[in-house]
Amino acid sequence: MKNEIQVGHEPKQNWFIKMIKKYPLITFTIGFLLLGQLVAVVASYFADKSLFIERYGLNIWFWAIGIPIIYFFQWLLVVYVASKLPREKLKQKFLRHPVATIILFILFITDLPYRLAEYGGGGGWFETILYYGFLAFLWWLLVCWISSKIFKKQRFQWHWYQKAIEKIFIFLPIAYKIVFGLILAIIIFFIIFYLITVVFKYSGQDLKMLFS
Repeated sequence: MKNEIQVGHEPKQNWFIKMIKKYPLITFTIGFLLLGQLVAVVASYFADKSLFIERYGLNIWFWAIGIPIIYFFQWLLVVYVASKLPREKLKQKFLRHPVATIILFILFITDLPYRLAEYGGGGGWFETILYYGFLAFLWWLLVCWISSKIFKKQRFQWHWYQKAIEKIFIFLPIAYKIVFGLILAIIIFFIIFYLITVVFKYSGQDLKMLFS
C-alpha cells in the first residue's frame, strides 16, 4: 500500500498584515503623520475646549475617529500605487518620459515654497512636502500615460538624464531614511524635554542634582 504524503499549505496571510510587512517605510511614515495629527488635535482640544469647538465646529470624537480613517485611505492609495509600480518598472517609466519628468519636477519645485508658506506652518512642512510630492507624482503618472498613448516610441534619450535617474534611485531611498530618522530623533528629544520640564516640573538645577 502506498503511503500518501500530504503537503501542508501555509495559511494565507491577511492582506493588511502582508502590505504592512511589504511596505514598512510607507506604513511607518503615514503612521507617524497620523500620530502627529492626533497629538495636535488632542493638545489643541485640552488647551482650550471652547476655542477648539469654535474653530473646528465639531466634537473631539469626530476628529479622533475621522483622522485615522482618512489616513487609512491615504495608506491604501499609496500602497496600491506602490504595488502597481515596483522599483524597476518605475525606473523604466522615468527613463521613458524625460520631458514630462523634467517639466513636472520644475513645476513642483517652483510651487512648493508657496505651499509650504500656506500649509507648512507649525512644523507641518514635512507632511506638506510629502502630500504635494505625491500629488505631483500622480499628475506625472497621468501625463506619462497620455504621452505613451500619443508617442508609441521614446523620442528622447539623454545620457546625462539616464545617469541622474540611476543615481536618484540609489541615493534617494537612503537619504529619505536618514532625514526621516533625524526628524524622529528631534521629535523624541522634544517630547522627552517637554515631559521633563512641563509634566514632571524638573528644572536645570534638578537635573544637575539628579545626575551628580
